Amino acid sequence: MSTEADFTRFKGVRHIGNDQLLTILEANLKAYLDWSLLGIGGWIDVDIPQSGIWGADQSVLRAVNDPAYVDGRVWEGVRKDWVWETGVDYISVDTTTGNPQAVGTPEVDGTPTVAPYAINYPLGRIIFDSAISPSATVKVEHAYRYAQVHTAVGTEWWQEIQPGSFRNNDAQISETIKGDWSIGSEKRVQLPAVVVEGVSRANSKGYELGNGSLVISQDVLFNVIAENRYNRNKLVDIIRQQSDKTIWLFDTNTVNAGGDAPLDANGALVGSKMYPDLVDTAANGGYRWNKCRMTNAVVSEVEPIHPSLYEGVVRTTMEVVLGGI
Repeated sequence: MSTEADFTRFKGVRHIGNDQLLTILEANLKAYLDWSLLGIGGWIDVDIPQSGIWGADQSVLRAVNDPAYVDGRVWEGVRKDWVWETGVDYISVDTTTGNPQAVGTPEVDGTPTVAPYAINYPLGRIIFDSAISPSATVKVEHAYRYAQVHTAVGTEWWQEIQPGSFRNNDAQISETIKGDWSIGSEKRVQLPAVVVEGVSRANSKGYELGNGSLVISQDVLFNVIAENRYNRNKLVDIIRQQSDKTIWLFDTNTVNAGGDAPLDANGALVGSKMYPDLVDTAANGGYRWNKCRMTNAVVSEVEPIHPSLYEGVVRTTMEVVLGGI
């Protein structure tokens, strides 16, 4: 093929199916926030039994009316986004080293089950291979994230904000045909939450003479939503303090091609690599791609659409050098 063909093709793009910079940034920033929030103790352990601040047992799961399964197969916790990571090694204020409670063996009417089941970590669900009685009492030890992080790319177009999701004594928890709890957990956003959104505001310039490398300055919004001012302010402060922080990015394309994505499409844990492993060097089995510098954090408040919602946005510029294009 003639070298003239180079004038007829895109620069820096090899396949229409590959993730590009915006998608890679959103996925990486979610992984970074998820891992780093755990590193400062951002999870809640649930033992059997475990009484919450509202009195009810947090370890009790609710039967789910999911049209994809027969009744009695799907059971979920009051809070979703269960923690699957290990080796967090959070050092608390009293210098105790702690890690999130691993998901234990479900108990059915007080007896550990021997029935086969799967775990959907993002939705906080136990899915049994065979249905059990919807009137049974199902409990499981687990840990859930204090703040849930979503990406704009990976979020379904319709989502329902669910207030009061910590109130595990809500009389509507068992409802399957009306109210917040009747909506599938894949459609519910529990608060506090952060939505990472790459926006169409960026600029690029040449990095060095003699090649096609670019310095891309890409704006990303961290949309913070909470039910009270305290949680909103805390998450906004945590995120804006990362200005001038440099992190490594992993290439989502090679992670997927290598079969090392930790969770599959069903939310099941299928890999052992966590965020620090993914951004490690190739020599150590990682998928390190490029550095990313977080700069120019600007905080703004959003006019709330509801008096019980507190919103804030941290707009941050991500500087990434794309070489060899």
